Amino acid sequence: MSESRQKLRVLFVCTQNKVRSLTAEHLYRERPDLDVRSCGTAAFAKNQLTEEVMKWADMVFIFDELQAEAIEKKFGKDAFGKEIISLGLADVYQYKSESLILKLTAKIEPYLGRPNAKSAVIKQRRSFMPKATSRYAARGASKGSVSFLAKILSAVGVKAKSRKSGE
Repeated sequence: MSESRQKLRVLFVCTQNKVRSLTAEHLYRERPDLDVRSCGTAAFAKNQLTEEVMKWADMVFIFDELQAEAIEKKFGKDAFGKEIISLGLADVYQYKSESLILKLTAKIEPYLGRPNAKSAVIKQRRSFMPKATSRYAARGASKGSVSFLAKILSAVGVKAKSRKSGE
């Protein structure tokens, strides 16, 4: 990547920084055009949400309104003028689970593109507004989507479950 083109700095914030934000970081960190970090709002989070990391980020993704409230309480309503995008994903998943990866990809893709894309697709966003689930998370996904899912799961070290015909 040329020095004249700076990487987009993306921050994923959840509560504990153990499942949702960490999975999102691992999903998108291999993109050559992105610099990705994750953190948590809880006092015991693996990586703490700090003023420094908030100032660092170009884009901030949160997972539910608990993080929005924590950011507002810690940094004020302005939050350094950052646009904060809520993905609307509850804390009910396991780290790198297939269902979490599918939902993350579907919800982040409108903002950044696919995890294996060569560059970010930046679109107009609304703060704290969860995006609708895309066709990739649909049960009847096309054959191309399954191949894409297998690639994404493989990229983060998860083996895709084989499906029996007729399901």
